[in-house]
Amino acid sequence: MKFGVIGLNHGHIYLMVRPLLELPGVSCAGFYAAEDDLAGAFTQAFPGISRRAAAAELLDDPEVDLIVSAAINADRGLLAAQAFGRGKHVFLDKPAVTTPLDLARMRQAQQASGKRLFVFFSERLENPLDEKARQLVHQGAVGDLVHLSGQGPHRLRWQDRPAWMWDHRYGGILNDLGSHQVDWFCWMTGQHISYCAARIGRFGAAPHTNFDDFGDAVLTAANGVTGYFRVDWFTPEKSPIWGDVRSTIVGTRGTIEIRRTINLSTLDPADRHGHLLLINDSLGPTRVDVPDPSRHWPADMLASMHGGENRLHDEAMLWYVLETTLHLQASAVRVR
Repeated sequence: MKFGVIGLNHGHIYLMVRPLLELPGVSCAGFYAAEDDLAGAFTQAFPGISRRAAAAELLDDPEVDLIVSAAINADRGLLAAQAFGRGKHVFLDKPAVTTPLDLARMRQAQQASGKRLFVFFSERLENPLDEKARQLVHQGAVGDLVHLSGQGPHRLRWQDRPAWMWDHRYGGILNDLGSHQVDWFCWMTGQHISYCAARIGRFGAAPHTNFDDFGDAVLTAANGVTGYFRVDWFTPEKSPIWGDVRSTIVGTRGTIEIRRTINLSTLDPADRHGHLLLINDSLGPTRVDVPDPSRHWPADMLASMHGGENRLHDEAMLWYVLETTLHLQASAVRVR
């Protein structure tokens, strides 16, 4: 299988490309980037990918099966529609789209092509703790689900950010950071959302009047499970990680906490990584071991491209998540 890369505008592209290259029989046919600095950094990271081609060349290359993109947020929907129109599978960084019109165009093109759409929700796909937590929930470790909450703080460092983050091409904080949370809530519950309400605001993280640095939302699943999430750009400079991303699962008989990126409760540098905590009616506070830290999404993606079941996404739920996230962004109440 060969893939082409179009758009290097978010650092997630490295997390998307490297695991694919580690799969047997997978290679990159080339990449496109309008920016020389991004192209230089990419070729330095992947010296085996030397072909810098035009986007149209990669889209029209009959040997390319998959287009991988972390382009500017607002450009991804149109690019995906073009790739589907040329018979390619598509792997987009989140957020996949920034407008309902782009979502409709992309979905129409995908349905006509019969190819797969994959979206890189890195906070879940890159973390085996979430898969273990979901397994525990399905095994009844916490009883019936009551409430899910998520926290997604990020570090801004606005001086290092590209200009497109400060205008309409960004797509908003809920569509960008909140998309992780909507995906996780629907994935963990297996439910659509019957009620949602969101807030956004600017509290001063960057000197740009149109940039919101805080957002949150309340959610209710179709089966009555409640939810809340908060995302922001206020990770302190002294934090050893870009964001202390956490989720809590409350059930009728127990609670799970997922600390995905860091354990701030210990000063031992060797223990500064994510972990999973479980407590229930029969088990005291327990740190659950996750023995297999390997990524599963690259192999699942490759298998899904060859037909049969989509092992990476529930496709109907994926489109629903994209639509719901756009709705949250558009309907959010401004608080500041």
